[in-house]
Amino acid sequence: MALIKDRRGRRNGGYERLFGHAELGFLLSKVQGAVIAAGTELERLIRRQAARIDDLDAFLVQDQMPEGAFLANKNQLKASQILNASMAEPDFLVFRRRSGASRCHVIELKDGDNFDTKKASGERNALETFVGENARHMPFQVSFHICCFNQDSREAIVQGFKSKIGLAEALTGRELCELLEMDYDRIVEVRKKDQEANLAFFIDEVLKIQICKSTPNSEQ
Repeated sequence: MALIKDRRGRRNGGYERLFGHAELGFLLSKVQGAVIAAGTELERLIRRQAARIDDLDAFLVQDQMPEGAFLANKNQLKASQILNASMAEPDFLVFRRRSGASRCHVIELKDGDNFDTKKASGERNALETFVGENARHMPFQVSFHICCFNQDSREAIVQGFKSKIGLAEALTGRELCELLEMDYDRIVEVRKKDQEANLAFFIDEVLKIQICKSTPNSEQ
């Protein structure tokens, strides 16, 4: 998990305006920065554990995909001369061949699981456009999915995505790891290791702020 102490934070930002206090606003902006960084770190953890594709274009033109599960990330996708990512850049392409069946799963990875209607609709449309533009270049069955890594219910993912996707397009974190033949619980444990440090840092920083030691209601 991303460490709060490593975030730069922002002064004169929204949190400072919300509370009218510079130090508290700065600390909360560091917390927000860590939340955002945690999503990026999750992508890195998955990439490190997965069987990665070295050359996406070479992978796509081989006579037959080998047995197994393989991952390409968005940087490889942007560099591809075969696939078009100009209108959408999904986080991962997961290629899987088992029992003679080859599939490509186009994945948008989310650390959270609740989105506003406009964002949900836009992301679904982008993935649908990507598949429509690129499926003909891939000799596999192609589908797209929204993966909410920390959610264990497809129904909850659909609800959090404002029903802009169906159950078949929702994917839990555990299901993504099963696709990639990875250990979901191992990733969860790695992400937990910094929670204690984050809690201790946050409490220490809050207690350094004078107004947090003696609030207007502290004597009631």
